[in-house]
Amino acid sequence: MTVEFLINLVVQILGTGAVFFLAYRSFQKRRIQLGNEPTLPEYFVRRSIYWIGIVSYCTLMAVLYGLLTWLWLPLSPLVTLIVKNLRSGELVNLLNSLDGSTIMPLIAIGLFLFFIAWESKFNPLLVLRDSIHDAFAIPTKAVEVYNALITSRLSAVDDGLKAQINNRLLVPSVDPGDFEKSSATVEYKWAHNCLLFDQIQNYANQSSFRRLFSEPSLKWGEICISYNAMSEKVVVWKKAEPHYTKTVNLIKELDHLTGLLCRLLASLVVFGSASENEIWANVKQLGGNVRETRLKHTYKYILQFTAATAIGVMLGREISVSLHNAFLFPDKPLAHFSYTTLRWIAYAIPMWVLPIALVFISRTLAFRHQREQSDRSYGFYMTMMIVGFIVSTTVSTYVLELTFYHRESFDFLESFIQHMRWGILPALVCGFVAYRMDTPVSESEALGKLITDAALRFLGWGSVAVIIMLYATDDLIIQKTNLRFTLVVTAFFVIGLLGASARFKTARLDD
Repeated sequence: MTVEFLINLVVQILGTGAVFFLAYRSFQKRRIQLGNEPTLPEYFVRRSIYWIGIVSYCTLMAVLYGLLTWLWLPLSPLVTLIVKNLRSGELVNLLNSLDGSTIMPLIAIGLFLFFIAWESKFNPLLVLRDSIHDAFAIPTKAVEVYNALITSRLSAVDDGLKAQINNRLLVPSVDPGDFEKSSATVEYKWAHNCLLFDQIQNYANQSSFRRLFSEPSLKWGEICISYNAMSEKVVVWKKAEPHYTKTVNLIKELDHLTGLLCRLLASLVVFGSASENEIWANVKQLGGNVRETRLKHTYKYILQFTAATAIGVMLGREISVSLHNAFLFPDKPLAHFSYTTLRWIAYAIPMWVLPIALVFISRTLAFRHQREQSDRSYGFYMTMMIVGFIVSTTVSTYVLELTFYHRESFDFLESFIQHMRWGILPALVCGFVAYRMDTPVSESEALGKLITDAALRFLGWGSVAVIIMLYATDDLIIQKTNLRFTLVVTAFFVIGLLGASARFKTARLDD
């Protein structure tokens, strides 16, 4: 074992320790925004799960550091050079001997450590950190619960709870009818806050939630002071003559208190619930008409669409080849199970599955920031059609130019415009998939109805595919007629199976 190796090993260990420290600090720094206040997401899951996320992120950063310093830009040339010149005492020669191969690893390590610690939306490593954070800290569920609490009309309150709320107030300031008034009135906003505070009190009496109430960022002390003071302000407002400015100012204070209450209650609900169903059951117990529409097991749907695409290509091509050889051109038979089928699968997956995957990602992001509940979002469907069109046409441009026309260099914009017709079908499919995501099916749907609906979607979308593919392939030369026939039949099966596969189950609570 040489001195150079030992020094290099020590540098690696020290560097890995620095990476772990910075990654640990970075992971704990990330806060999520509930309303206008930042909230630490570690309070939304059990401590063990949160630590698994920390270890995963730190380990991943350490692996990247190891790859950087051992394989991509190794430090060993710099260490060898330093040891060699120290032994000979030629320090001046050391400076003269530094070149790109020895300086670049140092620069790369410095930048890597800087990016781990740099809190900026332009930092690419933060995207990776936030993804792991979302997987282990569940901040998105807290945001969803917060949005449900702050936007729902929590008016389904029995008389017993109304009396309990009034008895806890220092000054009685809630009338039984306040819960049924317009959500823009002072009376309803104060009744709403009283209900939220009462629910929080139920958690405050349990020792397992003590650390959330003692956490300064959740502002439990400020909430209690503001709540007691607001009770007296509402009483004074009710007894006084109507005054526009005072009413507006009081509503602003009530909205601020509502945000703090919903923020703390969202943290308590997510932290104290063992499952997602329990989270939404707890929210619904508050009287809110909550409809949760986030898809479950998204990756399974991506795999399902990938399988449908691959099976559609195989079935379509083999059936079209059989029809071609038997009826159309028996004197020019095409080969069954050829390498062409595999190439078509490789082309079809990015052309069809990639846009659909972007629909899933976009819907998740849109739902995460959605404040108002709505059954349909036609603007989102149109956006997904545009995204599907652009992505699929881009893929088609490269596939056709490089594999069909065999052009090593081409003008992308000109080719994109020329091949736009190949993006029509993927655009329609993306819009349909986005629409179907908001049309969840029941877990107990009858098998016969399931098969019938799938068959109708298969035939309907297959027919659409035939019409549009006949238009898209009308420029193929006479010698490529067999190719056109094969493409149209294959598209019938691929698009038909994609349409039949567009069936989603969501985590939702029935009203």
